Amino acid sequence: MTTRRTLLAILGSVAALVLTGQVQAQQKIRLGVLPFSESLGSVIADREGYFKAEGLEVEMSNVGSGAQGVPLLLSGRMDIVFSNTVTTLQALEQGLDATILAPGAVARSQGPDTGAILVLKGVTPKELQGKRVAVNVINSTAWMYMSAFLEKHGVARDQVRFVEIPFPQMNDALLNKQVDAIVQVEPFTSVVTQTGKVDVAGYLYIEAQPNADITQYIALTSWVKSNPETAAKFARAIVKGSQFANNNDAATRQINQKFTNLNPALKDTVLLPRLGTSVNPGQLQKTMELMLKYGLLKRPVDLSGRVLAQP
Repeated sequence: MTTRRTLLAILGSVAALVLTGQVQAQQKIRLGVLPFSESLGSVIADREGYFKAEGLEVEMSNVGSGAQGVPLLLSGRMDIVFSNTVTTLQALEQGLDATILAPGAVARSQGPDTGAILVLKGVTPKELQGKRVAVNVINSTAWMYMSAFLEKHGVARDQVRFVEIPFPQMNDALLNKQVDAIVQVEPFTSVVTQTGKVDVAGYLYIEAQPNADITQYIALTSWVKSNPETAAKFARAIVKGSQFANNNDAATRQINQKFTNLNPALKDTVLLPRLGTSVNPGQLQKTMELMLKYGLLKRPVDLSGRVLAQP
């Protein structure tokens, strides 16, 4: 009887150790993502089991913008948030001690690409001088790259009138000639180009910075230092999700349609983003140089040690 009790005690201790190990392996992450297709790396990592394979439990919540995600990091309500490069660099300049963990969307080297500059049929970039150009937000990513596009075509940014219009309302503004050019994103680009009434004057990033790192996942450096293995596991899962998206078009379109609540009629026509498989510090530096040129940064940001070693 004593032997039986001893054996049961040993088995109980072993079971407890196993359970403890499982709890420790199942590391929970609170992740804030944007409700757009650029977040597909994490969405796919969740749905295809890449997070689970790394022993991670990821609780995803939608965040309105990268700028809204930064306060969530600082308040401790999120461990990792999805951001865009302009917002990330501005936050670093303002003192945010953050680390870039994994890539999001990356610009293509040639068109078509996400982020299209649209004009009415027959209008050339040079003819935009003195005209109205719509961006979602002035002094934003779209505004900066549009300024670079105009300059490339011989039009100074102060020679056009920038106006702010939300993406869903831009198409009507262009078609009704309330503005002369718009910087548009999917799925709205696909919708308006199907009318046959507009031309693509160029692609936002390709014109000024092909292969730019557009978005990324960031975390407080203090969190990364406290959870180095978890951070590395997260980055590996994201890269696997990005690779899946880049190589499985039909399945990714199905996932994208559900995640973004896209009109099913547009599922197979919208242009999906190109997702990165590593963070490119050189491209971050190029974006920084553009931000300094156009006044979105006051001083350079030291990026040394700001990028997690890539899987």
